[in-house]
Amino acid sequence: MLNFRSLFPYIKILTPNLSEAGFYANRDLVNKTIDNIAELKEAAIILVKKLYSDDQALDAEKAVVIKSAGTKQGEIFDLVCISKGIGSNENYEFTLYQKPKLSINGNIHGTGCVFSSAITAFLAKGNPLAMAIEKAESFFDAKFQKFVELPNKGKIIDLTISEERVEVINQIKEIYNNISRSKKFSKLIPEVRMNISGALPNATKKEDIAGIDGRITIINGFPQASGEIKFGASDHTARLILSAKEFDNSINYVINLKYNSNWIELIQQNTDLELQEITREDQPEKIKKQEFSTMQWLIKESIASKGKIPDIIWDKGAMGKEPIIRLFSKNSKDMIEKLKKIIEVIS
Repeated sequence: MLNFRSLFPYIKILTPNLSEAGFYANRDLVNKTIDNIAELKEAAIILVKKLYSDDQALDAEKAVVIKSAGTKQGEIFDLVCISKGIGSNENYEFTLYQKPKLSINGNIHGTGCVFSSAITAFLAKGNPLAMAIEKAESFFDAKFQKFVELPNKGKIIDLTISEERVEVINQIKEIYNNISRSKKFSKLIPEVRMNISGALPNATKKEDIAGIDGRITIINGFPQASGEIKFGASDHTARLILSAKEFDNSINYVINLKYNSNWIELIQQNTDLELQEITREDQPEKIKKQEFSTMQWLIKESIASKGKIPDIIWDKGAMGKEPIIRLFSKNSKDMIEKLKKIIEVIS
């Protein structure tokens, strides 16, 4: 019978799940959280040391990626340990890759194979080890959106999602990661909860818009996504982008924020962001009664007043409608910069 441990010295990157990591490190790693990070790092070091042998160069760069190693603020994380060599000059670098913890019906097969294959592919393309892992993490998260149902139960990842869609998902993820790591952004989440939506360059329908399934809520004081980023998941913000793109196709992202009259004043006085108020009471009756028409009317009113889509369109709400601030941008970098301006002046 083959002893898998005998293969370790031939491995450059080991990608065990939590159970496998615990078995080969001889450690109990069940139900660990960020509070147990020292134990997880210790197990990762034990594993990465097993990748070296006495007749190998001890300064070779190797790594261990423990998949779904633990939880943090309602999310799961992969723990990466990169060794620059062992012996007299041991040096280990650690990185956490956080992602939403999802509830998915049925088993998803082949996820580990997809992830390790992605790392191999990025290494083959000449990426350094740390960059290959980072790109593989992004690739896997972007592809972990759509699944193919198998005849005898279970699912596999659908890898046919286009690069264009992957780019939109990654930009939404960049915006989300920026706000989810700080409690101060929780104050921006409205009662209806927050969503971030992004559009394909020439989006014309809801299925061309990606958003966070279930929106963003607050858990333990931090902004927390209720689900994964998916195309067709958003409704309100999707209609906002589609309406905006009818007038300005460079608008690709929108996020809905909590309204506060003092914030509006602070933003107007202390930032270069352009704001436009829309009064819902001014809506024609036929617009109020027509389903899904309010967002288009809101955008048209703003264009009529400003001649363009401003950075922010806000309203004071109406009967049964929460007041909302809507922040538009062209890309993730643009959105993050605008959010930083807002949080700085209202904090």
